Amino acid sequence: MGSLRDISVAIFVAQALLASVVFVSAQGSTTARPRWQTLSGDAPFVIARGGFSGVFADSSFGAYSLALITGPSDLILWCDVQLTKDGAGICFPDLRLDNNSNIASVFNDKPTTYVVNGVSTKGLFSIDYTLKDLGNVILSQGVFSRTNKFDGQSFLIMTVQDTYTQMKPLGFWLNIQHDVFYAQHNLSMRSFLLSVTRNATVTVDYISSPEVAFLQNIAPIFRRSATKFVFRFLGLEDVEPSTNQTYDSLSKNLTFIKTFASGIIVPKSYIWPVDGGLYLQPSTSIVLDAHKEGLEVFASEFYNDIPFSFNYSYDPVAEYLQFVDNGIFSVDGVISDFPITPSAAIDCFAHLGKNATKQGM
Repeated sequence: MGSLRDISVAIFVAQALLASVVFVSAQGSTTARPRWQTLSGDAPFVIARGGFSGVFADSSFGAYSLALITGPSDLILWCDVQLTKDGAGICFPDLRLDNNSNIASVFNDKPTTYVVNGVSTKGLFSIDYTLKDLGNVILSQGVFSRTNKFDGQSFLIMTVQDTYTQMKPLGFWLNIQHDVFYAQHNLSMRSFLLSVTRNATVTVDYISSPEVAFLQNIAPIFRRSATKFVFRFLGLEDVEPSTNQTYDSLSKNLTFIKTFASGIIVPKSYIWPVDGGLYLQPSTSIVLDAHKEGLEVFASEFYNDIPFSFNYSYDPVAEYLQFVDNGIFSVDGVISDFPITPSAAIDCFAHLGKNATKQGM
């Protein structure tokens, strides 16, 4: 558990951010909204990556709590799943523990080097510690440009089961980033997922992975469940390990993706590229192409504190509107470190025409 005082302060800050959109929200609520251009026709989902990780430590009790308190009723909580030495699943943003926790000060261990997707990588890895070993490790803000003032004294690493039972989210998303790596060290992400879902301890709405073979292997097992499987695209020139194709190449074969997934995650630059001067280029056709295949599209890499394009004039609301209310298409969900902002964009500013344009652009 974390400090309730810290959460209360953060809630106050979030409420102050929302105050600026109340008037526009009231104006927009008196008129009927047009149908969304998502695959379903419903409003896009807001997915809180690690909770409200732009303020609190990623995957901490504080981050998840603040996201649920300030987000929409259908907010989806995102958990990056890592496996410990004894096969426990924890919510943590990376398979290396040293950047987002105080593990280096708890243990005097020297960093270990492993090969991860063909790249020699050094750090303190989850696979070298049991769940009991991690019992006193405290989570911390891993993005050093963000404040560490909300790093609670007792934000402990949480298991997937603890996160679900304590937070009770209406939507729960598990991201499996390194199944191949764990398998190389005799750990099975497949076995873990089966153990937490078959006992009905955790209801998983979405499972995502950038590894084709993992999704092809796991999807048939969940065929009778409501769980959706989503293929996650990485950098255009990165190579997917099981097909040995670049993600750019795979993005041009969405018919193949549809054989094992119901949706895709793409970095936002796949949809709205920027040039070397950080100005927007024309949108690609990937959202429309995916919708034609019956695939949902979730856009990732949204941060309030990292500029993406000068076209938005440093206004993150304007950026979200470009993806959900551009008159041509809408993504089906956005994955954000600051979920309060896309919530405001979708609920308060979208479909307001010129009013939204003046506020955002």
